[in-house]
Amino acid sequence: MPSVEIREVTGEEIITEARAVADYAFGASPSKPDLEEHRRRLQFRDPNSKTLVVFEDGQPMATITAHPMRQNVRGKVVPMSGIAAVATHPAARRRGHIRQLFDRIFADARERQQPVSCLYPFRESFYERLGYAAFPSPRYATLDPHQLTPLVRMAKPGRVEIVSIADGWDQWRAFLVGYQAQVHGFSLRSEQGTRWRQDTNDAWVALAYDDETGTNPTGLMTYKITGYTEDFHADAFYYTSSAAKYQLLDWIGRHVDQVRKAVVKLGPAEYPELWFRDLDAHTASRDEQAWPSPMARIMSVRDLGGINVGDGSLTVRIVDEKCDWNNGSYTFTGEGGTLSVRDGDDAKTTLTIQGLSALVYCGYDPDDIAYRHWGDVDPADRPIMRQMFEPAYPIMHEEF
Repeated sequence: MPSVEIREVTGEEIITEARAVADYAFGASPSKPDLEEHRRRLQFRDPNSKTLVVFEDGQPMATITAHPMRQNVRGKVVPMSGIAAVATHPAARRRGHIRQLFDRIFADARERQQPVSCLYPFRESFYERLGYAAFPSPRYATLDPHQLTPLVRMAKPGRVEIVSIADGWDQWRAFLVGYQAQVHGFSLRSEQGTRWRQDTNDAWVALAYDDETGTNPTGLMTYKITGYTEDFHADAFYYTSSAAKYQLLDWIGRHVDQVRKAVVKLGPAEYPELWFRDLDAHTASRDEQAWPSPMARIMSVRDLGGINVGDGSLTVRIVDEKCDWNNGSYTFTGEGGTLSVRDGDDAKTTLTIQGLSALVYCGYDPDDIAYRHWGDVDPADRPIMRQMFEPAYPIMHEEF
């Protein structure tokens, strides 16, 4: 049997040990590692990020990274652990290394008082076994800018300002911080963790204003153009007013004859067919460049207090196979739109941590719980659960 060691790696070892495993798992191979690019990205890494590696006889065989972020969970912005670069070398698979790494990362999240965790799965069922539940998929609208010509010709209030993300980083970041406070599921890395976008300068930023002289943008779109007569790709399309939404659509329409199509990433509750008449937008939950739908997990049941819920009260027994500290009965009370959590007594309803995570993040219907093997909901608790945890449509934003 090989000798096994799990330890945190820092500095250059993140590249030589952790990235060696992750690049094999997620990149084309064989290929020469782009060490300079790895080093460039490393300088923008949050100093509180943690990378663990499993070594067998001194050789790196599995790795995981946790990035500290902040996330809006039903109106309350809380610390979040963003799990990334989870990989095992083929020679060491099926040995439980990833589960051991998650045990370490979960314990670390508890110490750091991060009540929630999110990730992008390679396979939903694998991470469901670790306590995660899936978000609704983002939507991708593909449209012909010609169809927006009538909108471009229409008189509209407001204006759009275009800057590179290098020059407009401060405005871009400030809008996202303000938008996060309003949008469930919205996650953001630390300021240090997003500075790489400024250095890479890989996108245009369109800032929409409700009037000609306004200084506070009410809409933001980040996009790139792949080439003349090619594609317009918008990976963020956010707005807080109708005027901003239509100013951003106007800007897409002004690229007629420059691009053949526009692909816009949207939240799951967006319906572009309602934007404008005769807009034949093809909408899909996946795009050829799309990331998988994210997943989320409650790391600390007791720290859910303060999120926005409907009125009601119920006592639930929580079962968490990976985080012992969550096991037990809790009384969840929604009063005045805010949740409080306290230790409970006898519970007629049992939820796994996956079931609770699904309710908190997405508002799954209680009747679905049994079919997902996420617990047993007492019939009397079902209407209360529906009232407290109405369906929510999270937008993750960060990709990691």
